[in-house]
Amino acid sequence: MYMSKINNHVFINKNVRYKNKKVPIFDRINRIKKDLKALIPEVDEDKFLSMLSHIRNFYYGKLYYGRRAVKENVVNKRELTTNEKIVYDYMLKNKLNPSTTYRWFIACRLPSDVKDKLQNGQITFKKAMLINDNRKKSKMSNNGLLMMEEITNIVTCL
Repeated sequence: MYMSKINNHVFINKNVRYKNKKVPIFDRINRIKKDLKALIPEVDEDKFLSMLSHIRNFYYGKLYYGRRAVKENVVNKRELTTNEKIVYDYMLKNKLNPSTTYRWFIACRLPSDVKDKLQNGQITFKKAMLINDNRKKSKMSNNGLLMMEEITNIVTCL
C-alpha cells in the first residue's frame, strides 16, 4: 500500500489497479476467487492459499525439498501440480504477481475489525499484518500460560 501525506493529512491507498481503474482490494480478491473457482471448480477456496504459496515459491525458484542451503537439492526442485499450473497460467495471463496475490489472499484471513479498518483506509496493509501477528502471539502465549498452570495443578495434586 502506498501512503502519501498532504497538508499533514495521511492518505492510505487502499485500492489496487484493475483494467486501468482503481478498485478496492477485497473486490479484486473476490473477482480473482470467482475466476479461479470457474477454472477449477473441484478445488475448495481454502486450498487457494496453499496453492498460491507453492506458486509464489515456484515463481521465485526457491521451493526445494529438504534444506535449501544444500546445493545437492537443486535437482529436486518441486514441480507444480496440474491445478497449480492452471492457476499459474491464469496469473501470468492476467499480469498478477504471485507474491502480491498471495499477500492479498492472506489479507482475507484477517479478523473482521482489522479487515474493516484496512478496507476503510484507516491502517496500512503492513500495520494490519502486524496487528494480526501480535494477536496470534498473545493468544499463543496465553494458551501456554494456561497449559503450564494446568500442569502445575496436576503435579501438585499427585
